[in-house]
Amino acid sequence: MISDSFLPNLPILLETKPELFSPAVLQDLLQTLAPLENNPPDNAEQILREWCKSQGLRDELRNLSENYKPELNKVKPSEPKDAKRPTNFFQELSQQVQDKLEQLEQQNQNKNKQ
Repeated sequence: MISDSFLPNLPILLETKPELFSPAVLQDLLQTLAPLENNPPDNAEQILREWCKSQGLRDELRNLSENYKPELNKVKPSEPKDAKRPTNFFQELSQQVQDKLEQLEQQNQNKNKQ
């Protein structure tokens, strides 16, 4: 579970503002997430926070948090479909970043064919 109030918004930011994430930024994020995926160290959140700061995304995450806070407070927390399944925020984020990179590569290939 992530205790930082802004980091859970990183996947939302990735989907809603893809222009903030160039292929180079996505590659850098993947490299940052790689050592955090399987056995996150105690300072894993700090590592990701520092990465967000270095990319200038902290303010974007803060703004997103403020924009979504009223809606999030209205939603009643629900049990995961498989409560026994451990969730790893870093693995899930890494997969989303990988998917976004593949999507960008596909778009670039399609542009080159035209």
